[in-house]
Amino acid sequence: MKTTALRKLSFFLTLLMLANPVLTSCSESGTGSDETAPTSGEVSSEVEVIAEETETETEEVLTDNVPELDFGGETVTIAGQKSDGCSDIASEEITGEVVNDAIYNRNAAMEERFNVSFAEPLATDYTTVSNTVKATVQAGDPAYDIILNQLAQTSSDALNGNYMNLSEIPHLDFTQRWYPASVIESASLNDKLYLMVSDLCISYVGQTWSMCFNKDIATDMGIENLYDLVREGEWTIDKLKEITSEIYIDINGDGVRDEGDRYGFTMGSNGIDGCKGAALIYGAGLRFMKINEDYTMEHLLGSEEAQKVAEKFYELNNQAGSTVFNGHSYPLYAMMQQIAVFAPAQLHHYYGHARDFEGTFGVLPLPKNDPAQESYATLCDAGCNCISVPVVIKNPEMTGALIEAMSAYSTNNVVPAFVDVSLQTKVARDEESVEMMQIVLDSRVMDFAYLYCGWNGWTWQLSDLFKDPGAYASKFTSKQKVMDKTYERMIKNFIEE
Repeated sequence: MKTTALRKLSFFLTLLMLANPVLTSCSESGTGSDETAPTSGEVSSEVEVIAEETETETEEVLTDNVPELDFGGETVTIAGQKSDGCSDIASEEITGEVVNDAIYNRNAAMEERFNVSFAEPLATDYTTVSNTVKATVQAGDPAYDIILNQLAQTSSDALNGNYMNLSEIPHLDFTQRWYPASVIESASLNDKLYLMVSDLCISYVGQTWSMCFNKDIATDMGIENLYDLVREGEWTIDKLKEITSEIYIDINGDGVRDEGDRYGFTMGSNGIDGCKGAALIYGAGLRFMKINEDYTMEHLLGSEEAQKVAEKFYELNNQAGSTVFNGHSYPLYAMMQQIAVFAPAQLHHYYGHARDFEGTFGVLPLPKNDPAQESYATLCDAGCNCISVPVVIKNPEMTGALIEAMSAYSTNNVVPAFVDVSLQTKVARDEESVEMMQIVLDSRVMDFAYLYCGWNGWTWQLSDLFKDPGAYASKFTSKQKVMDKTYERMIKNFIEE
């Protein structure tokens, strides 16, 4: 950890960068700018403008309701998943990269505010985090104060009794803006809440599903204005099928449909599967299940509407204009390599993989089922991090205060650094994509059956459920009894004392 003086300086510099995205891009580009360096007078003028902007923005900063607390230099230890080179947890030093620096300064601000010291976190793969926390809980060792681990693994661990009911932890105010309303409504049952997502979890932003398209190819082919389709509520599965159904060009001229050719659409190598499949289904207005007031459940995937949506996706994935793309684990690469015009992608895929793409691409929400659907919708991949607290911790008040304050700070500084600066400034290729990204973020939903799906729920049945034409109803029936038992066990954890 750096000294307090250096932390304060770094914190101030990051505020300057966040207040003015132009300064951020200049500082990160280093050399190579064609513009002449400003004189000292110009710098002074720029700082005055920044000060004015910062003063204006300060009036809009959201504040938490955590009181003044002093934890006497207590050590705070966090454990969590680190993947794709990104961590929600901590950064080791100021690097000039705005997301890294915002996280660094957030933790520095917490240390100063609460008189605590962050120990080096356990930042590794989700299985190691899970096994490590489980071992400490079983040993009665309060080694970790906060856990930010993968959603799928966390929900499984929570149902095995490793985590506290967050509703009983002091200072957590789930009415605040940094907690997504759709998650609050779905994650709690019988006043019990074992996991939560807040703006502390940057991966909840980054792993949100969207649809990307190669704008250069779309323009060359005369494809209609897709952004207008979205605005008019007409961006649907049927429209995606219509646009992509006949797009096939034998680019390499070998007479074989392969990855040297061009197609309209790809879902990747597995079609409808896991979290990507769940995102497309939720985007079509469906949900896994409904929990009734008496804690009985209804499997919504058994409806006629779900069967119709399944047939649409089967047709989309198997039409002449679609391909199975095996060239990379991310379907995004099919768009970048001009193999497919359209492909589903998570927002952090653009940040991590498309920043150096020389072409032009656009971002869209996932398609609706039909124009009558009230709004667009999407899911965050179950690989994202969520918040949980071990049943054995040193100080529940300290843990609650830090989660709340860190979440509020992230709303004001870290999320804007990721969305406004990194995604929408560095990655987006047009103003319309910025607008579309916001629609995507505003349309995130989750329900109980997805949040607590673990490794056994409906998410992991989708690949088989949606695989064959005309077989949806029979496959659903064959899986329903197992899913009944799976979700009954989940619900039981919430209704038993």
